[in-house]
Amino acid sequence: MILAKALETPRLILRTLHADDATDTYLSWLRDPEINRYLEIRFSEVKDVQELVAFIKSVNESPVNLMLGIVTKKDGRHIGNIKLGPIVAPHSRATVGFLIGDKASWGQGYATEAITETCRYGMQDLGLAKVTAGCYETNPGSAKALLKSGFAHEATIPSDVAFEGRRIASLIFGLNREDPEQGN
Repeated sequence: MILAKALETPRLILRTLHADDATDTYLSWLRDPEINRYLEIRFSEVKDVQELVAFIKSVNESPVNLMLGIVTKKDGRHIGNIKLGPIVAPHSRATVGFLIGDKASWGQGYATEAITETCRYGMQDLGLAKVTAGCYETNPGSAKALLKSGFAHEATIPSDVAFEGRRIASLIFGLNREDPEQGN
């Protein structure tokens, strides 16, 4: 899915990723164990920039996934990505996932800003009633960003994932569109 017009926040531009975003820097994020520590991508190897270009193309062609680059307004740097999808139209819901790959941008609230705007777009422009997200229990940064974006902690799934030689819980978060007809 491709955006007709980029989304903006006070500090960010959220725009459709293009082939020229598939840089060595982006590829390095996926290969860095500290950056991908909590990402499922760590279980698969992205071999080169061409494979990254193919991935971006496939997501852009998907009618149920929207992946955006997170770009700073201040200097135009691509610092991460956010994905809304898959969008499940019959249930009017989607999942959001995000990555701040630029370590210098960690802890500055960029994830919260991107999540908030992407979910606003999903609910107001795409008509979603619910957006869900998950993270490992050992990932307080993601949990904090989701809570600050208005998500509620809805569930803890004990012993759900293998992480660094042990089993840990997954945390599930949800954001519901306020809809008077549904009593929310």
